[in-house]
Formats: sequence, C-alpha cells, structure tokens
Amino acid sequence: MAENKKSFVLYADWIHTVETLSDDEAGRLIKHVLRYVNDLNPISDDKIVNLAFAPMKQQFKRDLSRWETIRIKRSEAGKTSADKRKQNQQLPTHVESVQQSSTNPTVNVNVNDHVNVNVNDNNILLKKESKFEFKETMIQLGFDEKLISEWLMVRKTKKATNTSTALKSFLNQVKMTKKDKNEVLAICIENSWSGFKSEWLNNIKTQNGGKETRIDAVSNYINRNS
Repeated sequence: MAENKKSFVLYADWIHTVETLSDDEAGRLIKHVLRYVNDLNPISDDKIVNLAFAPMKQQFKRDLSRWETIRIKRSEAGKTSADKRKQNQQLPTHVESVQQSSTNPTVNVNVNDHVNVNVNDNNILLKKESKFEFKETMIQLGFDEKLISEWLMVRKTKKATNTSTALKSFLNQVKMTKKDKNEVLAICIENSWSGFKSEWLNNIKTQNGGKETRIDAVSNYINRNS
C-alpha cells in the first residue's frame, strides 16, 4: 500500500470465494490479505490461498492506482488554493501617500497601485481605478478644464492614447520647463502637439518686427479663454 494509507476496500462479492473455503483456509487467506496491505510482502505455498488471493491482489492494485490519482489531484488543488490565498493577502488594502514638504513645485506620479501627485505643494492622492480617468486626473492637478478638453481633441485627432503612462510623461516634461502648467498646455494646443517635450519650447522663435512672441500669444490665448 501507499505511504500513510490506513485503509483498504474489502468487496462484498468476495464472499462467494471465501464461502468455498474451509474456516482454516479462509483464516489463512485473511491473514495473507492483511499482510499484503501492510506491505509485509507475504509469500504463501498454499495453492488455495494463492488462487483465492490472485484476483483480490489485482483489485488492490487498481484501487491503489485510483487512490494515488485522487491524492495527487487533491494535493495540486490544495496548493492552488494556498497560492490564491497568499496572493489575496499580498494585495494592498490601503493606499499609502508620501507627503512632500518643498517650496518648489514638484510633480511625482506613481501609477502602479495608486497615483500620488504633488503639484505646487498641493497633494493629490488618486486611487488607481480599473479604468484610468485621464481628464479627471488633470482637473484634480489644477489644469484648466477647457484647455484639457481642447487638448484631448488634439490627442484624439493624432490618435494618442490617454493612459496613465502618457500623463506621467507629460507632467515630468511640464515640470522641467518651470512654466505655468496651463501655459504649457495652451502651447501644446496652439501647436497641435498631442505630446510634449520641454526642449520643444526652444524651437518657438520670436516673430520679426518686434511683434509678440509665440509664448506671449499663448498667454493672451489663455486670458481670452479663461
């Protein structure tokens, strides 16, 4: 028998075989069966016992094979269940926020399990949702809602995806310019930029004849539409 197996099946229809034996032969057969299922590897010279035990032995082997299959399946199911419980225990049950005290405007976005943003010393903590809300996040960061809507139209035209990764990249570039975030957003709209790199501002040249610069025009654009 298999290790740790404490029982076996004795089939009712075996009575037909046992009834043909004398009590002495039946007793020797039972002893032989018990020695076999306890892995004592019994050997008998009794032809009657051997003949009666032969079909029983084959049935014991079939039962043991089925038992091993069931044991393996139960073991695998138990491991799978334990792994799932472990994974559930490791899931975050709350959102941790990192407070930053600085006099300089900072942008910090982490979008793995949550979004943690600090803009102009105003902390905003956003839980990661099943569907990331691009526009809503920008509003909470202090961007002008009308400018956001117009920029999203530009992004839609350019077939840009509104993901948390795209927003994180944009915020990092805005931080590098050290300019007002809405001014940068307006510049993106004026130039039909679906994305933004801080160095692109260097490519905006001053118009000839002492006229207003492109950035001045953008500032006026913000004032007109605020």
